Amino acid sequence: MQMNRREFLRMAGAMLAVLSCDAEALAAGGDKVITHATHMGPLKAYIRNGKVVRIEAMGMDVAPVDLLYAMKDYVYAPNRVKYPCVRKSYLDRSDKRHLRGAEEFVRVDWNTALDLVAESLIRAKGEYGNESIFKTTYARWAHPGRIHQAAALQGRLFGLFGGFVDIVGDYSAGAATQILPHVVGDIEVYSQQTSREVVLDKTELILMWGADPYKTEKVDYHVPTHSGSEWFLKLKKKGVKFVVIDPTKNMSVEKIGGEWVPIKAACDTAMILAMCHTLYAEKLYNKNFVEKYTVGFDVFIKYLNGEKDGKVKDAKWAERICGVPARKIRELARMAVKHRTLVTGSWACQRIQYGEQFHWSLVALASMIGQIGLAGGGIYFNMHYCSAGAPYSDVGIPLMLSQGRNPVNILMPASRMNEMLLNPGKTIDYNGKKLTYPNIKLIYSAGVTPLGHQPNVGKLIEGFRKVDTVITHEPWWTPTAKYSDIVLPATTSFERSDITFGSSYGVEYAFAMKQLIAPMFEARNDFDIFRELAVRFGLEKAYTGGKSVDEWIKWSYSKLRTSVKFEDFWKQGYVHFSAPKKNREFVRHADFRKDPVNNHLRTPSGKIELFSEKISSFGYEDCPGHPVWLDPIEGPSSYLAKRYPFQLITPHPKYRLHSQLDNTPLAAKAKIGGREPVYINPADAAKLGISHGDIVEIYNSRGSILAGAMVTSKIVKGVVAVEEGAWYAAEDPLNADSRCVSGQVNVLTPDRPTSKLAQAISANTCLVAIKKASGKLPRNTAYDVPEIKGGGK
Repeated sequence: MQMNRREFLRMAGAMLAVLSCDAEALAAGGDKVITHATHMGPLKAYIRNGKVVRIEAMGMDVAPVDLLYAMKDYVYAPNRVKYPCVRKSYLDRSDKRHLRGAEEFVRVDWNTALDLVAESLIRAKGEYGNESIFKTTYARWAHPGRIHQAAALQGRLFGLFGGFVDIVGDYSAGAATQILPHVVGDIEVYSQQTSREVVLDKTELILMWGADPYKTEKVDYHVPTHSGSEWFLKLKKKGVKFVVIDPTKNMSVEKIGGEWVPIKAACDTAMILAMCHTLYAEKLYNKNFVEKYTVGFDVFIKYLNGEKDGKVKDAKWAERICGVPARKIRELARMAVKHRTLVTGSWACQRIQYGEQFHWSLVALASMIGQIGLAGGGIYFNMHYCSAGAPYSDVGIPLMLSQGRNPVNILMPASRMNEMLLNPGKTIDYNGKKLTYPNIKLIYSAGVTPLGHQPNVGKLIEGFRKVDTVITHEPWWTPTAKYSDIVLPATTSFERSDITFGSSYGVEYAFAMKQLIAPMFEARNDFDIFRELAVRFGLEKAYTGGKSVDEWIKWSYSKLRTSVKFEDFWKQGYVHFSAPKKNREFVRHADFRKDPVNNHLRTPSGKIELFSEKISSFGYEDCPGHPVWLDPIEGPSSYLAKRYPFQLITPHPKYRLHSQLDNTPLAAKAKIGGREPVYINPADAAKLGISHGDIVEIYNSRGSILAGAMVTSKIVKGVVAVEEGAWYAAEDPLNADSRCVSGQVNVLTPDRPTSKLAQAISANTCLVAIKKASGKLPRNTAYDVPEIKGGGK
């Protein structure tokens, strides 16, 4: 079976296999040394008396990260879920669902727990239909392996069971993945981009909006070898100029020696449109490219010139919105056409209200510069992500099994979880279609924690407390587990074997994820949990596919085009693949530029659509037919800014992978007073009487959190930043609107969609107020184990 690049990055389906974990060698002290691989990198684990005592990065990891070494602490964290637990009133059938998150649990044996899970699924199906069952698990960040994918395993069983409500889109790039197929005929953000070698050889200038690759490339959707760090340093050494437009002076600015252009949050689109206007007004744009390779330029220019609304979208106009001086906007536009230029932007820039406009505007700018399809020029949609640009090895990938057919044809945009749970029967627009929210009665999470990534946590808790049953598989007592009815202890990757690869785009290695230790306490693999449920439904053979777990891992490896035998691969722990010359010379859209007729894009016109007849036909006032600037409800010039004067942004964390590792000493060292830090400009802090290290309260109409003040000149005035992923801890667990004492930023972020087109998250369009916390401050209880009857803590 062969597949294209996009398919293999987004493919789902899996089965478990447990292979022997033979040691690679014996260390000098007699410890076993076993290879494994994680989202943070490949490793050698030193095992003594059945326990991991030390971790080393493997040699191919050129820049090992601190997150890798924190994995040992993560696996042995004191808040592991040790045995199956059921919420007290759910078990005794009094079902006080308003007590979810506040009530004690009862320890039960596995058969009792699985019988309860099966009973709840059968009841939901029988009384309300399969469309009442919601599978929250959609991504694969919990585990890099190809076999133990909880999302696919759950979907496989639930599909056989009659179906379920699934998620469409994602949280990372939800707006981009919906708008870009209309504009350039591909989702792009997950597609192979121009080879690193070509960029290194040809690129002279990189304009980078909101990206911080030195932070985000610490992890990979599969396994990183951190070769991106070397690449960026080579670009720096060669003299490639980086200009980073960002509200923060991020890690990458300092590492690559880039120029920092401070900008207000969520205002990038206005700046980009003004750069487009500058190129047009000064006759600097590539007229030939625009005429030959795009459609709708005339409509777009009329908008830029203000022919309808009377507002010329020039640099002075943009300065009033985004705070970047008009002279700098014009300077960057002129600079872009004088050099071989790549424009790129992080996905954070589209996680805003009207976020579709960011990437559409970026495409317009790249089109006017006219270097799309040229070596080292054009647009790069994922420079910050998973070693993008690593040339593909052409060996295929270790495959996953498809989760199979889902008989329930209901897909909900990822960001609309809250609204769906609280408003069954409501109809919404979505990318030219109408979607109607189902009446969800059962929520099932495995390998994911909605209370970590879903905006507007208070509303999500209301939704959780509305349904009949909430079931979670978890190795740790995460916030989602604490707000569940049935909690099943799952293994970590250290406690099971699997197969994976690295990097996501290059497929430079296949890695054997050998089991390092026995399952801890009563934890079981997700595959085995779902298999036990399949037995109860009479679906075991269909679920397992009739193969042993060992056979599935070997089957996965067999899909690689390699002469290395599986036994040799498994013994060594990895196999390396080199990319052929044609892939090292790959230039995104070069074929389109060479022959736009025979190599046309998959858009209605076959060209880049700067005006889309299709989008225009939808009639969406929040996403018209060409790139525009729309004033956000919670922007810096909004009426709400008088009450909540700070823009809040939620960057990726430095010492976590989303919410993973938040319960480790590594993450703890970044906390201030045991809370998540908030980054604030010295002038803003002084005005509020806040000093570095003070505990502050950040609040808006959705809720409030406690955080520790990190006073720094590396963030612009009027903007504050709290990294996403801190574990939620309510001061009053009975109250869905309670203040979070840990600093979970999604208590504050809106669950408002980007627009009717993508219905994606807009968490980075958020206004807040800040004050110094007063009175006796509550303890951070985020990592506490709940009271468990019959099991202690």
